Amino acid sequence: MSQERLDLLEKYIEMGGCNLLIPGVPSVAFENSIILKANIDKKELNGHYEETTFCPPTWYKELIDKSKESYTILIIDNINEVDEDEQVKFIEILKYKKIATFELPKNCLVIVTCLDLNTRKINDEVYSLLVQI
Repeated sequence: MSQERLDLLEKYIEMGGCNLLIPGVPSVAFENSIILKANIDKKELNGHYEETTFCPPTWYKELIDKSKESYTILIIDNINEVDEDEQVKFIEILKYKKIATFELPKNCLVIVTCLDLNTRKINDEVYSLLVQI
C-alpha cells in the first residue's frame, strides 16, 4: 500500500463513522480486528435462539469484548469472493451499524477488503455504503 493510501486510511480511522473499502490488502494487516469471511453462513452472521432468548453471534461477543479495550475493527474479508446477490447480507452492518437487534460498538470501524476490482464486482448497493481507499 502506498504512503498516500496509508495516510488516507489513517485519517479515515481517526474520523471514524465511514465504512472503508480497501482492495488488495490482507485482512491480517489490521490489529485488534474481528474478521468475517465473505462466505460466512448467514446463520453464523446473525444471532440465534437459545430456548426463548435471542443471542448474538459469536463474532459479535468477541467484538464487544475487544471494544472495551480500545477502538475495534470489524473486517468483512474479500467481499467480492462471493456472488453480488450474497453480498447483500452485509448491508445491515454497513448501513445501520448493527446485526439483528445488536448494535455495533460506537468505537467500531468497519473495513471491507476485496479481491481485484477489475475482475470481480461488488454489489452496487453495498458499494454505495463504502469509501474506497
